[in-house]
Amino acid sequence: MGRAVVSRWRPVVGAVLGAAAVASLVGCTSADPGLSEATRPASGAVVAPGVTFTPVDPGPPPTITVPPRRAGEVARVVVTRSGPGKAFRNVPGEAVAVGRTYTVEVACAAARPGTGTSGTTYAIYDAAPGTWGHGEPLYSRPFACDGTVQRTVDLGLPAGPVQIDVRGLPADAVEAYAVISPG
Repeated sequence: MGRAVVSRWRPVVGAVLGAAAVASLVGCTSADPGLSEATRPASGAVVAPGVTFTPVDPGPPPTITVPPRRAGEVARVVVTRSGPGKAFRNVPGEAVAVGRTYTVEVACAAARPGTGTSGTTYAIYDAAPGTWGHGEPLYSRPFACDGTVQRTVDLGLPAGPVQIDVRGLPADAVEAYAVISPG
């Protein structure tokens, strides 16, 4: 009796396996989407289509315009491409006035504009004699190098001289600036 049951199931199992084999040869399986007999050699091996990669030309970098100096400007840094490196020009201004708020304006342009900040920041430092380049920044914030002008408004700073710097510019940055002026 057990033999009759086994023999009844064998044709069904064989038919299912046979249908799966035919479907895979015709290209009807979800494992091989878009693969048909035309792309499958007689041996049954899969042939990958030829692929070529063409770099995308991003076009010229965005143009940014460094704003003119304003009355009461505290500090600025302008960065330009200089051969394989970058030239930084720091321009001190007036000391921060007690009780006054300020606006920081920054912009950066790169040959391949980034979509995020990717480590690019501006930082404001105390610029009293003997302090430049020492200590932690008074204020720091990330910004994108995509040609957009970004502003931080109503920023309170301690009275006295300060300086602004930009850090982490992308290797392909062509121009950047950061300016602190009365807000």
